[in-house]
Amino acid sequence: MLLCRRGIQPRLGLWTFPAGFLEQGESTSAGAARETLEEANAEVSVDSLYIQFDLVYLSQIYLFFLATLTGTFSAGHETLDAQLFSKSSIPRDDLAFAVVRHTLQLYFNDREIGNFPHRHVVIPTREHWDQYKSDW
Repeated sequence: MLLCRRGIQPRLGLWTFPAGFLEQGESTSAGAARETLEEANAEVSVDSLYIQFDLVYLSQIYLFFLATLTGTFSAGHETLDAQLFSKSSIPRDDLAFAVVRHTLQLYFNDREIGNFPHRHVVIPTREHWDQYKSDW
């Protein structure tokens, strides 16, 4: 799993997926590939949308894609570090966002059974995150 240590606020110094905002006229998959290139200097082949989070209380939508790394990687201009992690080496106590933690948990569970269904999670309030917290 390719993760980036954030070099900007919020959550400076913590680990997350390479991600960011879409540019005008850009598809979601093209944006995912561009952000991965900008934050991790990594070219990827975007395979499919994996999970969509609707954070209603923040008026935000997060889309995370499955992708294949096609070359090398290194820290980009908004990233302190970029690394590949195995399931056992994920820095669980230093993840920047709950959506990243939850996505990683689902991904590794799905990988064990060899099936990656599209998921859509709606979080109406901050308090609803309690149902997604785990000991993972």
